[in-house]
Amino acid sequence: MAGFSVKKPLTVFVAVLGIIVLGVVAYLKMTPDLLPNMDFPYVIIVTSDPGASPESVEQTITKPMEQSMSTLDKIKDVTSTSQNSVSMVLLEFEDGVNMDTVSVDIQQKISILQGSWEDTVSAPYVLKINPSMLPVMVAAVSREDMDVYELSDFVTDELSGKLEGVSGVASISVSGAVTREAHVILDEKKLDALSEKLAEAVKKQLGKAESQLLSAKKEVEKGQAALASAKKAMADGIVTAPGKAADAAAKELEKLIEALKKGGFGGIIDDSDPDKALEELLKKLENLPDDLKKLVEDLKSGKLRAQLEGDASDLLVTLMDGLTQMTEADIQLKEAMTQIEDGLAQIKEAYKTIDEQTDVGGQLSMSTVSQLLTAQNFSMPAGYISDNAGVQYMVSVGDNVTSRQELEDMVLLDLGIEGVEPVTLGDVATVVVLDDADELYTRVNGENGILVTFTKQSNYATAEVSDNINARFAELETQYDGLSFAPLMDQGDYIYLIVETITSSLLWGALFSVVVLFLFLRDWRPTVITLVSIPVSVIFAVVLMYFTGVTINMISLSGLAVSVGMLVDNSVVVIENIYRLRAKGATVIQAAVSGAQQVLGAVTASTLTTVCVFAPIVFVEGLTRQLFTDLALTITYSLLASLLVALTLVPAMAGGMLRREMVQKPGLLDKIYPAYRRAITFALDHKAGVLLLSLVLLVTSAGAAVMRGFTFMPEMDMNNLSLTVTMPEGTTRRQAVELADTVLERVMTVDNVQDAGFMMGGGTMGGLNMGAAMGGSSGGSYDVEGYITMPEGTFGSDAAKEITALCADLPCEVTASGVMSSMMSMMTGSGVSLQVFGDDMEDLQSAAQDLAKRLEQVDGVAEVDDGLDESAPALQVVVDRMAAAKKGMTVAQIYMKVAAALQSSTSVSNVTLGGESMALSVDAVEGSTVTREKLLELEITPDATLSSAMGGSAGSSALSQLSGSSDNTEKDDGTFKLGDVAKVQETVSMNTISRDQQRRCVTVTATVADGYNVTHVTSAARQALGSVTLPDGITVEFNGENEQIMDAMGQLLLMLLLGVVLVYFIMVAQFQSLKSPFIVMFTIPLAFTGGFLALLVTGIEVSVISLIGFVMLVGIIVNNGIVLVDYINQQRLAGMERREAIIDAGVTRLRPILMTSLTTILGLIVTAAAKNAGTALMQPVAVVCIGGLLYATLMTLFVVPCMYEIMNRRDLRKVDERELEVVDM
Repeated sequence: MAGFSVKKPLTVFVAVLGIIVLGVVAYLKMTPDLLPNMDFPYVIIVTSDPGASPESVEQTITKPMEQSMSTLDKIKDVTSTSQNSVSMVLLEFEDGVNMDTVSVDIQQKISILQGSWEDTVSAPYVLKINPSMLPVMVAAVSREDMDVYELSDFVTDELSGKLEGVSGVASISVSGAVTREAHVILDEKKLDALSEKLAEAVKKQLGKAESQLLSAKKEVEKGQAALASAKKAMADGIVTAPGKAADAAAKELEKLIEALKKGGFGGIIDDSDPDKALEELLKKLENLPDDLKKLVEDLKSGKLRAQLEGDASDLLVTLMDGLTQMTEADIQLKEAMTQIEDGLAQIKEAYKTIDEQTDVGGQLSMSTVSQLLTAQNFSMPAGYISDNAGVQYMVSVGDNVTSRQELEDMVLLDLGIEGVEPVTLGDVATVVVLDDADELYTRVNGENGILVTFTKQSNYATAEVSDNINARFAELETQYDGLSFAPLMDQGDYIYLIVETITSSLLWGALFSVVVLFLFLRDWRPTVITLVSIPVSVIFAVVLMYFTGVTINMISLSGLAVSVGMLVDNSVVVIENIYRLRAKGATVIQAAVSGAQQVLGAVTASTLTTVCVFAPIVFVEGLTRQLFTDLALTITYSLLASLLVALTLVPAMAGGMLRREMVQKPGLLDKIYPAYRRAITFALDHKAGVLLLSLVLLVTSAGAAVMRGFTFMPEMDMNNLSLTVTMPEGTTRRQAVELADTVLERVMTVDNVQDAGFMMGGGTMGGLNMGAAMGGSSGGSYDVEGYITMPEGTFGSDAAKEITALCADLPCEVTASGVMSSMMSMMTGSGVSLQVFGDDMEDLQSAAQDLAKRLEQVDGVAEVDDGLDESAPALQVVVDRMAAAKKGMTVAQIYMKVAAALQSSTSVSNVTLGGESMALSVDAVEGSTVTREKLLELEITPDATLSSAMGGSAGSSALSQLSGSSDNTEKDDGTFKLGDVAKVQETVSMNTISRDQQRRCVTVTATVADGYNVTHVTSAARQALGSVTLPDGITVEFNGENEQIMDAMGQLLLMLLLGVVLVYFIMVAQFQSLKSPFIVMFTIPLAFTGGFLALLVTGIEVSVISLIGFVMLVGIIVNNGIVLVDYINQQRLAGMERREAIIDAGVTRLRPILMTSLTTILGLIVTAAAKNAGTALMQPVAVVCIGGLLYATLMTLFVVPCMYEIMNRRDLRKVDERELEVVDM
């Protein structure tokens, strides 16, 4: 490779230029981000059931959901919280799971569960946790000459749409804007007035019906009287015998005439036309004299007698037929009279219940009104229709309400009662539009303000979205006079600040490396050759990052900054050897080729050892792997690039730049060589003392560092703060506002505070509520969250201490921390946390209280939360099933009746009134809801309970009776009081029921006081809580920050051990010896000693981040040992005596060992010494590496020779090249 590079240097230069071009293009296409692309294996399933208690939610939704989701592939943990009306289940999967496939499986299981749920349960909402959920920016909006109402309308109606259209913005959330809501309040006075109107109308109808029935009764009575008279006449006609009539005709003429008259009356009675019958009767009377004369003659002759006898017989038959007809008529009249009497009785009874039947307030329930509103405020496409020309039209039915007057005029129902107009919403309720201005608390620098929170799309870089938002801000500020935006939290600022500081560290490190090279080589030409390797290696690494999907972020840039000092190591070894050979008289070509070839094995092995320590990161899981994979990849890419550059570009450049005769100038080490020769000779003579001293220092430093405790990662001190004001229990809203205003006033007096934005309401500001989503608490309703910004270059930690001190006398708790620290704590946890498991809620609560009290006594514990602050008094209605069954009711029906009675408001839908969309709800009549004292007095009607609870159909039925559409005017009144079938027990209910692995649990948490270490406090807590006696069935598990730290450290220790094994394998391949690698491996504990000593000196605790430094040391520190042992072996193989070879190799390799170590150390010095947010994360890594390299480099020059002399006493085996030739025998 070196020969090719020297022979064809232009090929190498063109390849380097190609890499530079690719690197520039790749860098321009890469946008910086805050953190690596992390795919968290978490899914949250949120399901709502309005009005359900936590216990009901747990039993009906959460437990079935947990059981179903526990069967998913690669599921790791299932936790849940059940709250009023809401179930939230958090699923954690194993690393490497395909979240897209899992999402499909989750939806399938949810579909199965939905079939067994009530209709009131909403469709579950599935959310995958991702860092992009965190807000990109939180900005305060203000405009001159606008009050909060005008500003709210301006932001929500006009500004929001323009901000949502920003490229890369997924959504915006407006906080502090006044929102309006339409309320339909059932009005008792209107309901009473309508009831009176209905009562009057019904009374009028009843009166009219009664009058008609009385008139009918009189007509029937007249008919009965006439029928009675007809009967009497007929009876008289039957009694008079025809024979006697003929004999006494003359005497009884008047009687006969009367009988005839009666007979005619009877005919008239039977005739359907009385007037016509009267006319005929008058004609008969006119002819009466002639008839009488004729009658006398007939009587004398006897002819009349015979005729009368015949006529009487005919008359008798006719009278019998008439009697039959009259009997039937009598029966019909009696039936009619009976019906009339029944009708009058019903009307009389209706008068008694008219007030109850026309009580609109009891019939038009909230559910009835809400259903009617939903049905009337309706608009929906019905389909398509075509005309004769074939044109298709979309057919829509209905239209939505657009004004409050239209809403009030909306017809609810038409009773069909004469004199009663159709009932409109305005007849029974008052429509009002209310705003929440009195409930809002949003302050920006002491004034009312509005906050806008931006979240980004996952496929956009944070810095790019931040730039786009700021550009839109500038555009809008020029478009609207007086409009201004004040970013309170901007991840883009953090990113650019971190990128700038890390880039600055990288450049300073490169500069220091060049200075070291020049001081040792005392020649600018080899210095320039070596210097070129830094930018070329970095650019090559950027190209590899681009093609492997590694973004420019805080972690990847830190990897480049840490490795910048190591980028010249390979080039230093190669150029130093070339330089040495050239000074000894070798030609430039010989020096370039031989110098690279001689150290090829050593630099390759040293690079591979540094790289291979990161290979075991594939076995690391969780957050540790997500965070540090980019670090490992960038270091690997840059070191592999530096190896390639050292073996190609450096020889090619040396072949062109070192043509002049080399005269080796006196260097810095010329006076040190003799002293080092004497020192190494002394060390070889006193090997036991050297090794014993090394061992003592290792044990002492490690013990002292570990005794200080562990942390996950260092604090990142930036120019901003996240502040939380926790109000004491029982605080009213007015008191909370006064306290928050006081805190804000004091905050604004702190030096360097530029802007401060406060908002009331737990977890609402800025969307930083992932902790709550992951199972934490979101805070009380009156707690206040805020952001504080300061000028660039200032530190938030100083302001946080001052704010805490200023607010120490207030009854509220004020906590201030860096925004970056808050974000990290969401992922890593904070403080002491223990989960208390158990099935019995009372035992669970008592155990949590006992543990919390004991935890308060532990030294180093600041604040303790027993997890029971949200418990509340509850009432348990115990139903007597037997008594309920006698009333015709089940427990479920009674529950539905009670639930309906407890409801004071119900949501309908959104309406647009006056061009503004707002929520619409129906509120119950004031004072109509059930109170604690009247709960057992609640009246329940068996035949109406179920229907009214499910939507008020009973009310509709009653109203239909008023309209006369139902024939059933009788009501089966089985109404009874709840107290007749149930009793009420007072209990304590938790507003939140937590579960983990399908077990109920309560989480007890404690914060760690300043100056204390979380691992020490957790250890003390374990000992203290071990003496607490717990009820049967109660278990405790610690699950706080300490456990996260120990888990991460355990994984990194595994990574370190595997790295050591891989380093050993590489050295075995390099040295072709099983013992020589052990000699080099003794440099690793030396490096650890230096790392521990550095942490002790700087006062930095051992952390997960610092452990990365120890992992890196494993690969770095062996490089010096490899170079030294490799040269010793070369000298011995050349025939030199063992000790002489050891001493000569130490002196010869002193310069490259010191040069490589110093370049690496000085490359890290800025990262270790700087006090800014950009370098804070990697500062422990830099400190450990610097301390380890300083100490181990010094000790390597003595310990490795001692170990070599102890372990390599035998002569080395040398294989003659001629023996490797293939023989033909």
